[in-house]
Amino acid sequence: MSSRSPGWRRIWRPHHPLFWLVAAFQLLTAVLVLFLQISDPASALRWLLAAVALLNSVVGWWLLARLWRAPPLPQEQPSDVQRSADHQA
Repeated sequence: MSSRSPGWRRIWRPHHPLFWLVAAFQLLTAVLVLFLQISDPASALRWLLAAVALLNSVVGWWLLARLWRAPPLPQEQPSDVQRSADHQA
C-alpha cells in the first residue's frame, strides 16, 4: 500500500508525458528567474525574460491542471485493478 495521498498520486505520474512537460516548464522558469537575479540584464532583456518566465509558469500550471484531471494510463493502474479487468475481458 502506498503512503502517498490520492492527490499526490494524481500528480506524481512519471509514466505520463504531461508529468515531464510540467517538470520541464517549471525547471525552465526557475532557471530564467535565477538568471534574472544573478546577471541583472539590461531593462528590455529583463522585461522579456520576466515575461517568458511568467508565461512558462502559467503554462506549467495549466499542464499540471490537465495532468490532475487526466485518467490513469494502463501501466499506472494498481495490479489488482488490472487483474480484475483482465478477468472481465
